Parts: sequence; C-alpha cells; structure tokens
Amino acid sequence: MPHVRQLGEPETTKAALAIEAEPGVPGSWDDIVAATPAPVPATTTDRWLRLAPKRLPGERVTISLRGMSGEPELALHGSVMTGPSPNTRIDPYSIFSGASSYQGLATEGPHPWRALEPGDVYPCLLVLMPHYEALPVGRLAKDPEACAVLLERLRQWAGEQGLRSIAFEYLAPEAAVLTDALRTAGWPVVEFAARCDLHVTWSDFDGYMDTLSSRRRVRVRRELRALEEAGVRVGTRALRDEEAELVDLRCQLVVKYGGTADHAKEASMIRRLRSCFGDDEITVVTAEREGKTLGFGVFVQDGGTWMPTLAGADYTDPHSRLTYFATLFYKPIELAPERGIRIIPYGLGSWQAKQLRGCVAAPLYGAALRLDGHL
Repeated sequence: MPHVRQLGEPETTKAALAIEAEPGVPGSWDDIVAATPAPVPATTTDRWLRLAPKRLPGERVTISLRGMSGEPELALHGSVMTGPSPNTRIDPYSIFSGASSYQGLATEGPHPWRALEPGDVYPCLLVLMPHYEALPVGRLAKDPEACAVLLERLRQWAGEQGLRSIAFEYLAPEAAVLTDALRTAGWPVVEFAARCDLHVTWSDFDGYMDTLSSRRRVRVRRELRALEEAGVRVGTRALRDEEAELVDLRCQLVVKYGGTADHAKEASMIRRLRSCFGDDEITVVTAEREGKTLGFGVFVQDGGTWMPTLAGADYTDPHSRLTYFATLFYKPIELAPERGIRIIPYGLGSWQAKQLRGCVAAPLYGAALRLDGHL
C-alpha cells in the first residue's frame, strides 16, 4: 500500500500532493469532511452547501490535494468569479478595496486592493462556503505543512487557469492553521469581522439568566413580562409545506434592512430546508397574538449545533417590537439543554446586542493575492 503521510510526520512525499479542481461539490465531500480533525462546523457538510446554492457568485468549484493513495487529503470550496458581485458582504474587490467598510467589514484594513480597479483582480477564485466561512476540510486540514503546500499548489493552479487573483473570506477560527500558513506565505491577513457563538453551559433558563449581568437580567425579565401582558405567546411548531405567512414576514425583514422582497425566493428556501433536513431537525419558534404570527425564527439542529436559519417579523404591528429576541434567543435558549444543544451560532452582525445576551465573539479573517505577484 502506498505510504500516506500522517499528521506531524516529517514530509517525504510533498511532490505526491497533487492539486485537482472539479466543479460543484463532489460526491465524496461528506467523507472528506468526516475525516477532518475536530472542531469542524456543522455547516460544512453537503446538505448545508446545497441549502444555499446561489449565495456564492460565479461557478462553484472544489479544490483538493490528493496524496499518493489518490484520495483527497485536504480540500477547499468556493467559486470562480468573472466580475464583481452586488453582494458587497461577499464581493472580494469591495471588501479588499475598503468599499465594504461601511458594513463593518475590514474597517481597520489593510485594504490591499484600494488603488486597483475591478478589472485588475477578476476573474478571481473566491474561497468561501455559503454560510460565510472559509476553512479547509480533510484529514490534513490542520497540518501546517500540508496547508503550506496547498497554498503553493493553489497559486500555481490559479495562474494556469488565467485567474488574476485569489481571495479567502471569513476564515473561521477552525481555519487557524491555514490562516497562519497564509501569513507565513506573505499574504496580508485582514480581520474582517466577528462571529458570535452562544455556548450552552446551563441546564435551564434560570441557569442562563445567571450568566448575564444583573442589569441585563432585569431587562430580559421586563421584555418577557411586556410580551406576556400584551397577550403575545411564544412557542414552537414544525415547518409546514406551505408557509405564506412566514414568507411575508421574512420579506418584511429583508425590506427593512435594504433588500428587495422576493416571495418566490423565500418560499424556495423553505422548500429546500424541507428537502435537506428532516422534520425532527427543523423547529419554528413563533410569537403569536390573537392567532396572528408577529415574528418567527427557524432553527435547524445538526448534532449539538442549533443553527438559526430564517427569521422575520410583522413590522406593521407594534406588538412585534419585542418578538425578535424572544423567538431568536430566549425561547431557543430555554429549550437548548433538553435537546442536547452545545452551541447556537448567531453569525455576523449586531455583535454588541449578541454579546450582551451571552455570545462569545470570535474574529474572522480574510486574505487576498493578485497573481502578478503583487499583494
């Protein structure tokens, strides 16, 4: 049997690590993820990648390093972009030129592409998964030497494809070894933002409240009492085949934050949720008053992770004012221990509000390289 280098073993077969690119997500993707040393975010598996098929701009691609056995030892997922994306939270040129700073991204820089035009960096290989995280997967994902080889091979491959740049976005804490390899290779590593995670360490809601400051405890109790006095009831139910009411509330939230209401798109997301996950994995948390839904959050359980996936509210009704944190935080927090939840990833944005409610912020990084040799 051919020798395959073990983690930490002195490398004698660097030349045998060959790079390979294939469109989309390979059928063996979940096997590659399963071989990754812990910790690995639940959202790296195939069904999570399929849940948001159009979130990444350009053509999806998987890049892998294969060892002497021919099996993938290390892999990245992303897309090849031929030009800028209107989504400035993803678009590499917008972020690395500083144009996305107004969204709280890479506000401190450096902005290595500030003096460039979009045509200077596209087409670009964007290394990113649909849930705003970049990290390598595979048996050698946390091997510093393998990550260094990956960057070397990746740069060579991208140049051969006629690409002008490579960008890594939202390098997660689980990608620390790769992030260090990028620094060592001379890439400018930029702090983008922070990811907020809530680690479940309590056994009941009172235990959660004990983790908060006394001022915050008073505030939470006041909010919950106000909802109760207004006749708002917070509960859970299953996700149904048709969810016209939730779709409408979701569209209201999108419009509130500057987007365009697209009922067909939101309904399609609900159908994909039902196709990618079982009924017992999906929970809808609702805030209702007199039979009307005022706000909701959809959570998907994947092992010990409870992922907030969709939310919405009726901003035309004043009684919806306090339902966001009730449906997205307080009720899930109450239910999490009995469901075996260890972590609720609350993702990007509203970092201060999330930290006040117990979340821990972990930095997310990015790195970008122009292939003419300029950083």
